[in-house]
Amino acid sequence: MMMTRQPLAPALALTALLAVTGTAWSQSNTAGQAPAGQAPAGQGAGGAPGAGFQAPPSAPMTVDDSTVSNFADAFLGVQEISEDLTDKLSNAPSAEAAQSLQREAQDEMAQKVEETGITVEQYNEIAIGMRRDPKLAERVKTAVDQAR
Repeated sequence: MMMTRQPLAPALALTALLAVTGTAWSQSNTAGQAPAGQAPAGQGAGGAPGAGFQAPPSAPMTVDDSTVSNFADAFLGVQEISEDLTDKLSNAPSAEAAQSLQREAQDEMAQKVEETGITVEQYNEIAIGMRRDPKLAERVKTAVDQAR
């Protein structure tokens, strides 16, 4: 199995987007609205990472059901890691220890995302797109609810 180390920037974006999407999901549970995800249609395991993710901001992106499901699984995994990190950070003895915990959690998040069959870049693109496409938002919310 070939593993490549994710650059720090995508992992940081993953963490930042988790905070945004986590808040949006919390609000959606009470307001009945959710963020939406997006990914290329018909993407298979052999597809190029990030292919098809350059749509203009106003154009909705096509996402196949499998990709929505993979995103939902990744989202739940990342959310679990983030919650665990929050607990660990409250007991961190120093700033250096906290930074180490954050780096470790970012690596775990990236690995969890890739285990679902999408890349960190795709996850981030989907998370960003969740705010642009209400129909896709509803599909992602449904997939997350089903995955729970």
